[in-house]
Amino acid sequence: MKYYTYSSKLFFTVSFTFFLFSLTAQTNIVDSLKTAATYTSDKKEIAETYNKISDQYLDIDFTIARKYADSAISIGKEIHNFKIVSDGYVNHANSYFFQCNFDSTLIYFKKSYLQIIKSGNQNEIAASLNRLGLIYEAKSDFGKASEYYYKSLKIYEKAKNKKGMADINNNLGVIYDDHGKAKESLKYYETSLALYKEINDEKGIANIYNNLASYYTFEKPDTALMFIRKAIYILVKRNNKYDAGTAYYNASILFEKINKGDSARIYLDSALIFFEQIENKHGIANIYNQEAKLFSADNRFDEAINLLFKSLELRKEVGNLLAESETLFQISDTYKKSHDFEKALEFYETYIELRDSVINKTTQTKISELNIKYETDKKDTQINLLKKDAEIKKSHNLFLNFLIITLLLIMILLFFIIRVKTKLLKSQKTSYEQQEKVNSLLLQKQEIERDLLEKEVKNQHEINLLQKNKFDAELEHSRRELITSTMHLLNKNKILISIKDIIEEIPGNNSTDNRTHREITKIIDNSINLDSDWEQFKLHFESVNTGFFDELLKRYNELSQTDLRVCAYLRINLSYKEIAQMMNISLAGVHKRLYRLRKKMNLDSDINIAKFMTEL
Repeated sequence: MKYYTYSSKLFFTVSFTFFLFSLTAQTNIVDSLKTAATYTSDKKEIAETYNKISDQYLDIDFTIARKYADSAISIGKEIHNFKIVSDGYVNHANSYFFQCNFDSTLIYFKKSYLQIIKSGNQNEIAASLNRLGLIYEAKSDFGKASEYYYKSLKIYEKAKNKKGMADINNNLGVIYDDHGKAKESLKYYETSLALYKEINDEKGIANIYNNLASYYTFEKPDTALMFIRKAIYILVKRNNKYDAGTAYYNASILFEKINKGDSARIYLDSALIFFEQIENKHGIANIYNQEAKLFSADNRFDEAINLLFKSLELRKEVGNLLAESETLFQISDTYKKSHDFEKALEFYETYIELRDSVINKTTQTKISELNIKYETDKKDTQINLLKKDAEIKKSHNLFLNFLIITLLLIMILLFFIIRVKTKLLKSQKTSYEQQEKVNSLLLQKQEIERDLLEKEVKNQHEINLLQKNKFDAELEHSRRELITSTMHLLNKNKILISIKDIIEEIPGNNSTDNRTHREITKIIDNSINLDSDWEQFKLHFESVNTGFFDELLKRYNELSQTDLRVCAYLRINLSYKEIAQMMNISLAGVHKRLYRLRKKMNLDSDINIAKFMTEL
């Protein structure tokens, strides 16, 4: 799984443990931004702050991120600020991109491009073209993706924007890698890495390390492992869920290649957690494919096939045809290993058909033509520059003659300076050797920290399992307490009702003047309807059915406390007779309450109200 980049939106990984702490810091940032928005009346500042809040919420809640983006867009249109409107559309697009809704992503990237082109800002226009190339690549339209990338690269080169040039070279490397053009792909990756190092962009460097790890996975696993560890070491400080999942997924593939199945599964579980949190179907499908490989390696072919079909379904929803063809090939290969050659051939033919439709000669020719056109334009520009240089040199020949004489005098001076410099270089060489020793010690320290990080990830995985078991035990305990409490109340009420019935049958007790009888009956009725009994039952009930009453009142705000009691008894499957005993009313009274309850909730008579409560 490769990384692609576009200006102002680079994605990077975090360690699972560090992410929990950084999420708290991110929440603090959001709170600070919200506070800042309330202390200014400048609409431009408010809109820019809303876009920043939206960007932060992309790692927390996509729905909220879109709401803040909409607010920024609305204000941006009002004050005619194209950059603010464009950024709002970009945040909208990113929220859909992370969920692999590429059609919606493309719509908002196009809206962003139409806005930013009005501004005339060349760097922003190039960034927008890059984003369009990115989404067309995700949709497997590689010809159009390459077209946008080369357009963007020309603008960045003209503006001498090394960051943008590095981003585009990385993205072109991914396209050539996907098309099996290893030599061209490596050239673009190395160019991108050199540019990132030149501007000291740690994020970009880690990004390329991840892609190089993916590039070397099958041919040089040890080299790939070195790159992925370097990337994780850099990205451990970041807190983006998408790239956290991607980095762990890449690490899992590498550990699987070097036959470290346990480590592969640990990294794969961590990756799945991040992808499920942001509902990234493409990432989840990749996890299924990798898990299927592990199952297939253990000869658990049925489980592998089930996972691959789940992956195929997600691939079709996302619309990434290249990834879909790769999954079809893996299904064919798994059937082949399980000796079901008929199905293996069937899916292989489907794979070939889809692969050829995606990576066809027309697409490859278009990409090559774009590359040739780009290189030709570049050479034409260089030729024009050389011509201008020649004209300048011709007009300055006399001046150059004067310079030659001056340079001869300078060279004599330099001879004496060099002698002094030679002594200094010897001293610097000694210093350099000492620095090399320090660097060696630092490298050893990094290796130790890497091992500690791997152990920490494994320990966190075990802690998560223990916490889950603890939660299940506590829930089971609460269920038992609810059952015990309910049975206690039923038995108590049943006994009290029986005593009341016996008293009623004693001769003379029906007399209206029998004060003792009335007092005893009143005490029994009060004991049956004790509020404390209900509160105790309610406490146990809510510990098992969290939010049940809140949801009822949210949907049906006319319900009384008595209605809520009836709903709770229905929820735990008490019979009508048991409900009558719990509430000290007759069966007819129960039916009346249920009739009124249906009326308040607008339920048809053919709906089983008890089943309705249990499914709520």
